[in-house]
Amino acid sequence: MLSYIYSMKIFICSKSEVTAMTSWVGATHVLSLLDPGSRPILHPGTPLQNWLLVHFDDNKHEWQTNSPTEEQVSKILEWGKTLPDDAILLAHCLAGVSRSTAASLALLVQYHGLDKIDECLKMLIDIRPQACPNPIIIRFADKLLGCDGKLIEAVEGYLNSKIISIFGKRY
Repeated sequence: MLSYIYSMKIFICSKSEVTAMTSWVGATHVLSLLDPGSRPILHPGTPLQNWLLVHFDDNKHEWQTNSPTEEQVSKILEWGKTLPDDAILLAHCLAGVSRSTAASLALLVQYHGLDKIDECLKMLIDIRPQACPNPIIIRFADKLLGCDGKLIEAVEGYLNSKIISIFGKRY
């Protein structure tokens, strides 16, 4: 459930778990990825300046209304660069499955380096086994981080293997 990025720790949860998780893990920083118009659940123990709220829907195609944008993914990555080494980061979206796992994977790759994409994906799965990273966020992160398609390929391979393990064949 927990990953070390240098000495920083990452946790991922759903919106309904934010209050309990923030207290339980002692989160110093929170990344909230919510639908437009959704209000974040603020926790008094986490200073507002350590909170990043980004609004977009969990869409699978860029042409859909309120899809994540390259600028929003860039904002997440830039914010990630400001996190101290001893940060305890709690990332969440509505379910803690798609948006938050994609953003967390992007942050892991940013911290560990492009040569560690497979290891970062394994860390993500250890943190949140139900992870199904949002493909739009992954595409933008791949571009912004200069992964040259390797991040997209790793996530697609993981998702295909997940489908095969559930349904027994490749789709």
